[in-house]
Amino acid sequence: MAKRRSKSKSRPKYKGAFKLMPIVFSLATLNIMSRWAFNNSLPGFLLGGYTTGYSASGGSTASITLKETLAGLTGTTPVSEQIGKNLKTGVLMGVGGLIAVKVAQKLVVSLGVNRSINKLTDATGLSSTVRAN
Repeated sequence: MAKRRSKSKSRPKYKGAFKLMPIVFSLATLNIMSRWAFNNSLPGFLLGGYTTGYSASGGSTASITLKETLAGLTGTTPVSEQIGKNLKTGVLMGVGGLIAVKVAQKLVVSLGVNRSINKLTDATGLSSTVRAN
């Protein structure tokens, strides 16, 4: 006898919620990478030279901004050469920071921070808009 096909149940329509944790950890990773390669924070790299208040961090010539990257020079040094120097000198900080972000991702799940955030969004009625994961 032929196997009877069951009718699949239709799922309720669900609008995808804005996932908070992947964005937070992506920004943390980008900030570590910009500190490592450009010796500048992510906002300092993006806004340095374009907006007042965001200059090269500490006035160091090793700090690179987006404006300098697009121009191709950091003072008298080519950008690629300066990025190479920054990567070599900051290898421990960069790799350590990337490891720390991965550990933090695991801790957030194991400590239940994402469940707490989801409970908070449920209580405030924002669960259809913002979720932790």
